[in-house]
Amino acid sequence: MTERNTLRTDLNAATRARHDALDSKLSPLAEGSHYGQFLRIQYAVRAPVESWLAAHVTDPVPPMQTALIREDLHELGVQPDCNLPTFDAEDPREAWGIAWTLAGSSLGNRALLHQRRKAGLRGADHFLGDEAMPRYWTEFRPRIEVPMDDATHQHAIRGARRVFDIFLAVHRSATERAAA
Repeated sequence: MTERNTLRTDLNAATRARHDALDSKLSPLAEGSHYGQFLRIQYAVRAPVESWLAAHVTDPVPPMQTALIREDLHELGVQPDCNLPTFDAEDPREAWGIAWTLAGSSLGNRALLHQRRKAGLRGADHFLGDEAMPRYWTEFRPRIEVPMDDATHQHAIRGARRVFDIFLAVHRSATERAAA
C-alpha cells in the first residue's frame, strides 16, 4: 500500500505553474504607481470568492478581506472595480483549496508589505498588513498537512485552480483595459 500525500502537498504540486504565473504578474504591481491596480485586482477576485464562501461553506472559511481592500482603495482615491467576475464552485469541498489559496497568499502579502516599506511607500496597507489572515493560516495549515480522501483532494485542487484562474483572468482583463 502506498502512502497518500497530504492535501497541502497535492495542492502545491497541482497549482505550482499557476501560482508562479500569478506571482510574476501581481508582485510588480504592488510596488509604486501600480499599487491601485494591484488592489483593484485583489478586490475584483476576492469579492465574488468571499461571497461564494459566505453563501455555501461554514468551514474552512478564511477571514474576509474585501473591506480592508476597499479601505486601501479609498485612501488611494481609487474606485474598486464594479465589473466583478462571477465565481461558482461545484462542491463545498472546493473550499479547502480556495481557503488554501487565499490564506497562503498572506505570506506573499507580508513580503510585499516589507518591500513597499523598504522602498519608503507607506499607507493604504490595511490589506497587506492584515493580521487576521496570517493567524488563520497558522491555524489552517495543520488541517491540510494530512491526507484526506481522494474526492476531497480532487475537489480542493479544483477550487484552488479556480481561484488562480480567476486571478489570472482578471489580471489579463485589467492589462488589456490599461493598454486600450
